[in-house]
Amino acid sequence: MTLTCLPQRPVAKVWGRRDLPAPFASVSASQEPIGELHFEQAGHALLVKYLFTATKLSIQVHPDGEAARRAGLPHGKDEAWYILAAEEGAVIGIGLQRSMSKDQLRASALDGSIEQMLDWRPVRAGDVLYAPAGTVHAIGAGISLIEVQQNLDVTYRLFDYGRDRPLQLDEALAVAD
Repeated sequence: MTLTCLPQRPVAKVWGRRDLPAPFASVSASQEPIGELHFEQAGHALLVKYLFTATKLSIQVHPDGEAARRAGLPHGKDEAWYILAAEEGAVIGIGLQRSMSKDQLRASALDGSIEQMLDWRPVRAGDVLYAPAGTVHAIGAGISLIEVQQNLDVTYRLFDYGRDRPLQLDEALAVAD
């Protein structure tokens, strides 16, 4: 099954873009910045998204299967990214530079220093990265990518650059590896 056969759903995001690349330019007629295009079909185990970042995404983590089941969810959420395009200096933070206790991770999330704790990796078109559930991560600005993930819409935010969206510190700390 190709992506063009699946229903396409644009999703507005605060970190999204108004000028999407071809062949998605018609989608960007929206007043809100489009951050994701979802290609999904009910009952399928995977969700495939195109992401278009104008600013950094939140620093976040997803539950593994065991943690998800404890929370009443069907499964965890691993994800992988295929980089389609990246502006000069574009990065993805995947994992931490060093081990931290839960208390240290909480403190760094609250004071914003968690951004410097991530292992920021430069990316370019053609790169592939994998983030197993439990990996603290963030996608930087200036990237177009395809995200393939387990079909579970659960994200626990640790830090969101002062945006007016809730954090899920307790849940994130419980699942962060």
